[in-house]
Order: sequence, then structure tokens, then C-alpha cells
Amino acid sequence: MRSILGGGTARPYLLLLPLLFLLLFFYLPMGTVLSRAFTANGSFTVSRFTALLSAPLTGRIVGFTFSQALLSTLFSLSLGLPGAYLLSRFTFPGKGLLRSAAAVPFVLPPILVVLGFVIFFGNNGFLNRALMGIFDMQEPPLQVLYSLGAIILAHGFYNFPIALRVIASLWSELPPENEWAAKTLGARGSRLFFTVTLPQILPAILASAALIFMFCFTSFAVILVLGGGPANTTVEVEIYRLARTAFRPADASALAVLALGLTLGITYLYIKLQNRFSYRQELTAGTVGRLPARRPGPAAGAALLLYGLFVLLVVAGPMLSIVIRSLQQPLSWAGEHQFTLHWYRQIFGSGEGNYASAALPAIRNSVSIGVLAAVLAVPLGMAVSYLTARYRFPGRRLLDTLVMAPLGISSVVLGLGYLLLTRIMPDWLHGSPLMVVFAHAIIAYPFVVRAVSPVLSKIAPNRLRAAMVLGAPPLRVFREIELPVITPSLLAGAAFAFAISLGEINATIMLGGQVTTIPLVIYRLIGSYNFFGACALGTILIAVCTAVFYIFDLYGDSGI
Repeated sequence: MRSILGGGTARPYLLLLPLLFLLLFFYLPMGTVLSRAFTANGSFTVSRFTALLSAPLTGRIVGFTFSQALLSTLFSLSLGLPGAYLLSRFTFPGKGLLRSAAAVPFVLPPILVVLGFVIFFGNNGFLNRALMGIFDMQEPPLQVLYSLGAIILAHGFYNFPIALRVIASLWSELPPENEWAAKTLGARGSRLFFTVTLPQILPAILASAALIFMFCFTSFAVILVLGGGPANTTVEVEIYRLARTAFRPADASALAVLALGLTLGITYLYIKLQNRFSYRQELTAGTVGRLPARRPGPAAGAALLLYGLFVLLVVAGPMLSIVIRSLQQPLSWAGEHQFTLHWYRQIFGSGEGNYASAALPAIRNSVSIGVLAAVLAVPLGMAVSYLTARYRFPGRRLLDTLVMAPLGISSVVLGLGYLLLTRIMPDWLHGSPLMVVFAHAIIAYPFVVRAVSPVLSKIAPNRLRAAMVLGAPPLRVFREIELPVITPSLLAGAAFAFAISLGEINATIMLGGQVTTIPLVIYRLIGSYNFFGACALGTILIAVCTAVFYIFDLYGDSGI
């Protein structure tokens, strides 16, 4: 292993300590899943795996998982691409606000997306009630919940900011000379886009598509609540059903192995596309300039207005619906409501209700677990970023894939691994919050890497070599030169890790839900149709996520 700064072979022993944590709390649970899938009565066997592959139900579930992920990815791209064009090519008042508002869904927990969609798009939701009042209808015109359409709509809402931000970040950096030359040769409109612009932004489109597909493929909470039953079951939901409902952990492990193979392949593809996307950004960095943003004309202005209204409807509508519903109390079955703080008094006061006794402990648990998960995720992510940015060694690309594997492995599968591990662990760890903390740290640290690694790679090696030539030891070089530069990214990564932990439900519910958290209480309230109480807790979660989003948008990397 050799440092890019020179000075011979490096021995970064301290950097290996966080990697040991990764080995114990990620690869050991994953190894347990593999072991359970291929063993029976203490001996190796592939019969369970082959039986699973040959079962018609498995083929139908895998096929539906792929199809809904593909449709959701295409829908997300169709929503994000127009916004990327408008944000990268035009300047207008409120541009920063629109860009920030469009990115809000990316930092929202999936359970909030589910709750917002039920409140806003439901048969008795705000949108249907408004349309029924405007057009004097007796039946709700939009009946999309609990269907494939609801899944695609929710995934599009949740993931289109990825496409918007990733594509816009490259599109805005394109050199102008290629477009000028094409226009000189007579290329205009769609021909100019498909022959000149599209090939240049294609790496960003493919990178964002791979990431969105991976998120949709491993989606759990959206499918579990909005899917509508067995007809819309995905691999993740089936793993949960086999492990927690059917009590067949071995079959769940076999299906998890199939999911692991698919998601690891997608992760490897994403990393390759992301590297190509980063290389394209480096190529454009030293050109004459970028395509200048211009004031929109009438047509572009109308498009901007429509897109802004769309973002307001799709992004703000569900979230505002949660806030409004949390401040209401039903007066009658006719749908009349009154303004009240009743649901918040139940959380923070002495109010009585079916969730009052669980809400405040859930908040305390979620905050404590989130802080501890961020404390673990930040040094782990920083160590991985430093190791891959500062050292060159054989198999570095393979290490990139291995350390970023948690990004492509669903928290449902990770939760299954922890569930299997608890059976051989001491009794005091059963149901312990520490298991949830470790799982959340593993889930969150890749996002710390994505925040820190690009900034660390941009620090000129010559600057670091000069400090070392002047006698500064490596630790002092890191403390006085590198750390001040990456501190904003560390702050963004820590905030994002905290938000991910705060909203994570998949691993928590796989571990049996013995540790009560905010998302788990919201999920149970949705299941019992106590939407008012769920919205009160959801509003608290929205407030925290909004603050985290502000920090991440201020200091984070736009390339996600």
C-alpha cells in the first residue's frame, strides 16, 4: 500500500480500526445470512436455493420487483430531467429556492412519504376533497392508493431530486464550444440536444438512473403500506414476511442471497457510472467556460412556472398535508374539523390516547440512536474516504465496491442478518438498542463517504507534500490542512447520518420492533388509522429533516 504523497509504503493501522467495525457489523451479519441459506442440518446444501429459484412465486416476485423499479426509475427521470434543464440553463428569481425545495424529498424518511401520500392523495385526502368540492363530485376522482400506480408515484416523488441534482450539476458545467460549433453547422432544437447535449450529460443520467433503480428495487416501507397486498409484493417485503410472519428464516436467507446478488451488481454498476460521471466533470473543469445561464423567454418562463407549481404540488402538498392534519381534530363523521394542539399535548403533556405513552419514549430513543449512529458513521466514513483517496494499492476498485456495499444492500437484508446473529449472541443483546445503533451506522456511513470523499480528493497533493517537506508529520498535516477543508462535509455527513437513522424503519422492524422509534410508532398509527397522531409525530420528524436538509444543502456535495 503506497501513499499518493510519496514517502514509501504506508501503514495506516488506525484507518483499519473502522474497517474492523465494518467487518464485524456488516460482513459478519451478511455471512450469517449466506450460511443460513446454504446449510441444512449442519451440512452444505443448495437445495433450498434451487427450490426457491424454481418456484413460480419467486419468479413473479422478482419480476414485479424489477418492473416496478424500472417504471419508477423512468418516471423519476422524466420528472427530474426537465428540472435539470431549467435549473442549468436559465437564471431567474427563486432559482435557489426551487432547487432546494426539489431536493427536500431526498432527506425525508420513507414512512413520511407514505404518510404524506395517504393524507394528500387518499380517497378522503386533501387533493380529492378539493377536486370533489370544485367539480361537485360525489366520489373521489383520484383513487391511486394501494396499487402499482401509487408505488410509482411515491417512488417518483422520493427519487426525482436525485436525477435533478446529479444531471443539473453536470449540465451546468458543459463547455460552450461544442454547442456553438453545432449551431454554426445548423443544429437546432431537438437535433442539437440529441447529437451534442445528450451524449455529454449521459453519464449523469445513467449514474442517477442506477442509484434510483437501486433505491426503488430495495424499497420496503412504500411497498409495505402502499402496495395493496400480495399482488404487489417485492423481494424485500417477501423477505420480511418469511422471516417475521411465516417464521421461515432459512427461506428468507435464501431469498436474501438472491437479492444480494442483484443489488451488489447494481451497486458495482453505479460506482462505475459515478466514476465516469466524476471524470466527465473533471474534463469540463478546465475548459474555456460553461454555458451561460440566460433569462427565460415567454416559453421557458411558462415552463418554469408550470414546473414550479408541479414541485409545489408534489413536494409541498403531501408534507403540508401532514402538518395541517396534525393541527386538526375531527368533529363529526362528515369531515368537519377544528384547530387544536390536542395531538401535541398528548406527546409532550399528560394527554390520554392510544399512542401518548409511546410517543415521547420513541422520540427519546430515536434521538439517542441517531446521535450514536452518527458518532459511529462519521469516523467510519472518514476513514474509508481517506483510505481510498490517499492510498494506491492493487484491488483498490474492489475495495471501493466492498466498502460501499451497504449502499446497495437493503436494510431489510441487513436486519435479517442481525436477527440471525442475535440467536447466537448473549441474552442481554436481544432487543438491545445497540443492535439498532450498529445497523443504522452501517446504513448511514456510505452517505458520509459520498459527502467527504469528493472534497478530500480535490485537495492538491502538492500542498500536502510541501507541508511534509517542511517537517510536518502526517498527523499534523491532516489536522491543520485536510481537516479544516473537510469539516463542512463531515458536518453535512453527520447531519445526514443522523437524519437517516431518525427515519430508518426497515432494520428496526426486522429486529422485531422491540426498540420503539418514531417511524415505528408512525407505522403502527397508520395501521390503526390514527392518522392525526401519526401526523403530529410526522411533523416533528419533518422539522428535524428540514433542518438537516438545510445543513446538507449548504455544505454537501451536489453529486449526492
